[in-house]
Amino acid sequence: MKHYFVPVWLLIITATLSSCKQKQEESAERPAAATSGENEVILTETQPDEQFWLAVESYAKGEYKQSADYIRESIRAMEKIESSGHANKHAIDLSIAALQQLADSVAVNHVSSIEKLNTTFANATKALAHLRLRVTETEFFNGSEQIAGSHFQSAVEHANRYISLHHYTPTREEVVILDDVASLSKRMKEGDKISEEELKESINAVDSLLTKWETRFNP
Repeated sequence: MKHYFVPVWLLIITATLSSCKQKQEESAERPAAATSGENEVILTETQPDEQFWLAVESYAKGEYKQSADYIRESIRAMEKIESSGHANKHAIDLSIAALQQLADSVAVNHVSSIEKLNTTFANATKALAHLRLRVTETEFFNGSEQIAGSHFQSAVEHANRYISLHHYTPTREEVVILDDVASLSKRMKEGDKISEEELKESINAVDSLLTKWETRFNP
């Protein structure tokens, strides 16, 4: 029988992913989302991050079937996001296929380490970060700045989870960029008016970070 301990970095990921429960509770308080179409509600409220964490936690305990079940739950969340009409279907499809393969392997204990889970979840999280950036821009130009702010906040959260899953500590400069974007997204959610130039600059900053990190993690 295999025995596992929970390393420090796993506890760090716990802190970054646990916010998804609070986010789901807060979504009910968003007036803009409540008056949007069904697809917008699905896209705004659906997040697979909690399932990713629970899958890692179960795997670390040697509960492989339970871990695989959580991965399959995350797949259903990704499929809902894909059906929203906003998604980059190619990137989401690739993530869904990788998650399905992972679930099948985990279920029969054919995955040798947690790192395989982390890598697959990180790639899915990166795809979601890019998706949220695109939707942020779309909703902003549709005049739905508060909804845009919610998606921009999600983009930053996904970016942070992406590097956490790779055990990467961002530089001071990278932290400043992410904090600035998080502050901007909060202003947007609260109804503050921001300029098109300010938004595009912030979106490009996060996009550049994701590209930089992808190159670092996949040389």
